[in-house]
Amino acid sequence: MRALLLGGTGAMGGYLQKGLVSLGWEVFVTSRSARRSEGAITYLQGNAKDPSFLDVVLKDSSYDAIVDFMTWTPDAFRRILPSLLGSTGRYVFLSSYRVFADFPVINESSPRLLESCPDKKYRSGGEYAIIKALEEDVLRGSPTNNWTIIRPAITFSGGGVGRFQLGTYECGLWLWRAMRGLPVPVVPEMMKKQCALTWAKDVAWMIALLIQNPDAAGEDFNAATSQHQAWADVLDLYRLVLPVETREVTLELYESHCGPALKEYGYIPQVRYDRMVDRVLDNAKVLAYTGLCDGDLADVRDALPRELSSFLARDPRLSTAPAVQGRLDRIARSSLRTRDALNEFGIVGSAKYFAGKFGLV
Repeated sequence: MRALLLGGTGAMGGYLQKGLVSLGWEVFVTSRSARRSEGAITYLQGNAKDPSFLDVVLKDSSYDAIVDFMTWTPDAFRRILPSLLGSTGRYVFLSSYRVFADFPVINESSPRLLESCPDKKYRSGGEYAIIKALEEDVLRGSPTNNWTIIRPAITFSGGGVGRFQLGTYECGLWLWRAMRGLPVPVVPEMMKKQCALTWAKDVAWMIALLIQNPDAAGEDFNAATSQHQAWADVLDLYRLVLPVETREVTLELYESHCGPALKEYGYIPQVRYDRMVDRVLDNAKVLAYTGLCDGDLADVRDALPRELSSFLARDPRLSTAPAVQGRLDRIARSSLRTRDALNEFGIVGSAKYFAGKFGLV
């Protein structure tokens, strides 16, 4: 069996490669940078959004499954979809749980923002959650049903470049600051909201098992643990590994670090429609189709600090956005110049200590 992963080099993609190989698959992965192929994993260097490159990839080989990690514009997706569906036995579209509106417990039938958001401008725009919902509908309108929609929750992983979110912050923002002893601006109301962090390896394994289940064709799944916790609890788990100083700010100040994104709608959709509401997911359907149970999934309370410790033990060099860091520094009322120099050694030492505590160094 042969699988093609479009852009599958991130947190989930790396785990999915290994998971499929363990199930006997030969895996091909598109990557914009050169990577060394090894064993049953072959890297195809090129941009999957380049029609000429993708055309060669699809025409030269037949695939039993294609897993699409790319982010397409709706128009580009409509153009490429017939080729994708026609080149594989199963096309797996990675959507997002963010397509859903605020709902007490979210399952696959819960209302989506595309239909229920009161802001017509937002519904007609090009924000991530709306784009994914539109593309889900394009898939459902296709003449075949050799597709599966998978909506991962927020994933975390210590592999690759690392993925550890805090509110809307990626680790290149909040962890970069924490490693330098700089305060991270947080909104108290947001820190009380529930989220469903899930280990990327668990989501990847769900994807691999769904690919092998013929009954999953033409179906959609929310891929997540049923476990949930407040962002304040997530912060406490990070603090088991390294000190994280925070500074409470208003929502208005918090959104201001997003700059131009705030001007389009007068608010940040990811903040208003996701991080400022409770997100609890029902994973009964994906468990039923994969044969997994909640006990097979990682406990966030153990896995999150373990993965962060593993990541820090590799002495990562986080890339960050200087302009955004400058705005965060202003709203947190901190100084990059002085505190960076004073705290560097102590924070690194603390990270190594806790990595040793978890048996990772």
